[in-house]
Amino acid sequence: MKVMLYGESERFGSGAWCYAEALRDLGHELVAFSDGERLEPARRLWARAYAKVARRPWEPYRHSHTGALRRLAAAERPEAVIILKGLFLSREDVFDLRRTGAWVVNINHDDFFSRNRNNWSPVQRRAVPAYDFIFPTREVNVAEIRPLNPNVEFFPFAYHPKLHRPVEVPAVDRERFAADVVFVGTWEAPRARLLEALVLSVRARYAVYGEQWGNLPPGSPLKPFIRPPVWGDDLCRVVGSSKIALAFLRKENRDDYTQRTFEIPACGGVLLAERTHRHLQYYREGAEAEFFDASNADELASKVHKLLADSDFRESLRANGMLALKRQQHTYTDRLSRLVQVFHSTRKITRYA
Repeated sequence: MKVMLYGESERFGSGAWCYAEALRDLGHELVAFSDGERLEPARRLWARAYAKVARRPWEPYRHSHTGALRRLAAAERPEAVIILKGLFLSREDVFDLRRTGAWVVNINHDDFFSRNRNNWSPVQRRAVPAYDFIFPTREVNVAEIRPLNPNVEFFPFAYHPKLHRPVEVPAVDRERFAADVVFVGTWEAPRARLLEALVLSVRARYAVYGEQWGNLPPGSPLKPFIRPPVWGDDLCRVVGSSKIALAFLRKENRDDYTQRTFEIPACGGVLLAERTHRHLQYYREGAEAEFFDASNADELASKVHKLLADSDFRESLRANGMLALKRQQHTYTDRLSRLVQVFHSTRKITRYA
């Protein structure tokens, strides 16, 4: 099957890159279109200011971007078009894609109705009814989208085994990659508060990798532990060689799990995550992963102290967590196999007239 993928598939290690690799692994012909195509002028200072207020690029830039997408679809005639997030695609753009004969779907790694205004756009929301199918990665979105588009199904996050796997760290490099407690992710105030309380409560070697940690106040006890973002093999190295890998959730996105839920055990890490019903469905607490209440900094500190003090228990979680993950179906190939099933089961009834 020929599939067009809209997203940042050229960026190694991104979700779009993983979807692209999984499509190839499944034997599909891939046509890629970057979600930054022809949007270089939109990076100008005045254009960024306009986009921040309007929640979309200046219309001539947006039309140039989506016009190129529509023309490519008309020329390539894919059977399916997968739009990742689609912040800039209007209802009319989606209908035009469908007029080429393609089955057009949206996979959104953010909350369609997030409290964070950077994670959605009015153009994106108005386009929801136009898609053949909507695949949200948050189950809460399913009931919210169904009145707008009845063709909707929960589509969980995933990991890519070719990327997310144990990567050996030579002894000479262990000091650079290994930590007692590691967190890989973007700054958010609730995360920073928990981490600040933790480093003050439990003496250990910490490492925090990610973006926007410059938002920390000057006197933050986290400052000495901030590192640049990591991707690919370096992500695997820091997670797999550290004693504990933390997974925090985004409250504004109403997360009850995250991509790290799968990536950390896949990389050979010890998962210590916020306790949610969904997390408890994926892993047995105290046997395959450890969890804490996000409102209880003392519990987080207690779990970290216990894991650092008991290497046998910690290493049993590391091994059992990976085994638990591999017993389940959470790879990008698993997700896209399900998408193809939906394609075949709904194709006859969702064509645009």
